[in-house]
Amino acid sequence: MLALGSAPRLLTSIATAVALVAALLPPAIHLALAYANLSAAAQTRAAYLADEGTRLVSTYPSTWQFQDHHRFWEIVRRPPVAGESIVVRTADGSVVVRLGEKPDAPTLTRAAAMHDSGVVAASVEIERSMRALLGWTALAALAGLALGAAVFTTLRVLPLRALQRATDALMQEKLRAQVTLRSIGDAVITTDREQRLEYLNPVAEAMTGWTLAEAAGRPLGDMIRLVTEADARPVANPAAIALAENRVVPVPGAVMLARRDGETVPVEGIAAPIHAAGEMPGGSVLVLHDVTRARQMARRLLYQASHDSLTGLINRAEFERRLEGALPSARNGQEHAVCYLDLDQFKIVNDTCGHFAGDELLRQVAARLRARIRGADLLARLGGDEFGLLLYGCSLERARSIAEGLLEAVRELRFVWSDKSFVVGASIGVASLSGTSASGAEAMSSADTACYVAKNLGRNRVQLDAPEDRELSRQRGEMGYVSRLTRALDEGQFVLYQQSVAPLQPGARAGVHFEVLLRLIGEDGRHVPPGAFIPAAERYGLMPQIDRWVVGELFGRYAELERNARVPLEMVSVNLSGTSLNDERTVAFILEQARRHAVPAEKICFELTETAALNNLPVAIEVMRALKREGFSLAIDDFGSGFTSFAYLKSLPVDFIKIDGSYVKGMLDDRIDRAMVTAIRQIAAVIGVRTIAEWVESAALAAELAAIGIDYAQGYGIARPAPLQAVLGLDLERAA
Repeated sequence: MLALGSAPRLLTSIATAVALVAALLPPAIHLALAYANLSAAAQTRAAYLADEGTRLVSTYPSTWQFQDHHRFWEIVRRPPVAGESIVVRTADGSVVVRLGEKPDAPTLTRAAAMHDSGVVAASVEIERSMRALLGWTALAALAGLALGAAVFTTLRVLPLRALQRATDALMQEKLRAQVTLRSIGDAVITTDREQRLEYLNPVAEAMTGWTLAEAAGRPLGDMIRLVTEADARPVANPAAIALAENRVVPVPGAVMLARRDGETVPVEGIAAPIHAAGEMPGGSVLVLHDVTRARQMARRLLYQASHDSLTGLINRAEFERRLEGALPSARNGQEHAVCYLDLDQFKIVNDTCGHFAGDELLRQVAARLRARIRGADLLARLGGDEFGLLLYGCSLERARSIAEGLLEAVRELRFVWSDKSFVVGASIGVASLSGTSASGAEAMSSADTACYVAKNLGRNRVQLDAPEDRELSRQRGEMGYVSRLTRALDEGQFVLYQQSVAPLQPGARAGVHFEVLLRLIGEDGRHVPPGAFIPAAERYGLMPQIDRWVVGELFGRYAELERNARVPLEMVSVNLSGTSLNDERTVAFILEQARRHAVPAEKICFELTETAALNNLPVAIEVMRALKREGFSLAIDDFGSGFTSFAYLKSLPVDFIKIDGSYVKGMLDDRIDRAMVTAIRQIAAVIGVRTIAEWVESAALAAELAAIGIDYAQGYGIARPAPLQAVLGLDLERAA
């Protein structure tokens, strides 16, 4: 290949040679052609004159004999032109005739023989000047010189300028490439065709521990050694593969670069062959990127995604994943156990001392639990104050023993924060993860259910998951309703019922008064009573949605009921759950629905259970006052079921008291029940509240209630629950 430095010398030599040829060729060609033309013209004229002289001699012998000069003019016919002379010589060389002046030197002479009787008698010479020819040749030489200069400029100066520009551009590109290679954060290593190292950028020097001066010319394999991250097995050099197979080769994942000092660096990268134009690969380039920080970040993110930041235990998502991972061994006959632990006094610590104290308590509990489990077992924080434990290769009875030990560890904890000391307890549910388990989630759900039962049975205890356990069966039944209730809310699989409330005292307003009841449409199409699904809805927080569904459905149909009822509507009672009382959106939703459907507030009475009202009395009073301000009526349901009913009654802004049916149904035979009902009636009269007796199942009971002054009665003895549309045909007299 031509060296870049010799190009100017070669171009100068070629340009000089071509310029010389270009400069010499025009005068040489002109001289040759002009000389040939002049020579031919002179020769032709000489021959012509010789032929004419021969003819004249033959015709007039005496002319030639007497050398008649004037007769020879007949031969010439015209005088010589400028710069030309005609000379006739005898055979011995004597000049017979000379016409015209002798031309300026240099001259060109051409001669032709004249014959007399076949013998050369004389010759005719034409002599012409070559001065004009040489003058034009000189002009041609000047043109040649100009042409040569132009050729020299074209072939030497312009290409050299272009070459210089290309060279400068290449140098700039090379400088930029070198600066780029020195500036980028990746290691760049190049080799020749024999895989000997040619170049290392500074990052590659730092990464490998080799300098370019030390490594240049050495085999690449001596300096670049890749090994697997898991077990340090050697990895084939991707640069060698790229060169051998003439393709781009990525560096395999999870590999390390073994440095010169023996340390390893996690790397990613790519290798590619280096091509010259139209040639096979002349080397290879290997680019390596240090991914130490990226791998550390990935491990950190992976840890954070699978672990609880507070306790350092694995989190719920990772625990559930490990549960599913334990299923194959369980189905192959190995039994595992799942524990679900819920702290019993955590809320007290949190509410009394704040969240920092609660966090510290969780850390201490996690440390105690970790110290009590086997090395192979898996402990997780599931969220809040709940922990999960997967016991590998453990029977249910053995798991019970371990759970008792965990319970004892928690009991022994005396948590002290500032000047306060707390005794902590826990409830633990234990379930088996065996070949019969449908999924890890099912086993975890069973342990959760058992834990809930342990809480219901007095807390601070261990409860095994047992199919024959009634409490567990009930709890599972409630859990089975959760998905059905969610689907019913989405698809409107509820139906409204009503039960009449009849006046017992004369002078009551003649209108329909009924309580709205709820039924769930079962999978078989039958209507499921609320006692079957309301407990599940209350436990799993679905009551606010159900209450809003009831209010929305009732208010949406109110205009139709009022328009088509045979008897005017006097009052419609709707139940509100305790969770709805604590939901700040409840009042806003009721008011928005009432405005949308133009429902008169004075026709609606909201019933709240005594327990719900007293559990959070300040909130209940605020909600009740907000509804009262809008004109709605209020009633306390199941009054008398609590021990503090009378103490709080005067604080509640209610219009009705619904006396708990457990007192009403037995008052004909039990004097205490009758006394309780009478006392409630008397207190209600003092504070100006009307009374409604529940569970009235006979006319005799209704008459007795009327006698002691109860205002309204509700129960099977008055009317059985019926679909809401039955109101449209309700007979007021029959209901009374």
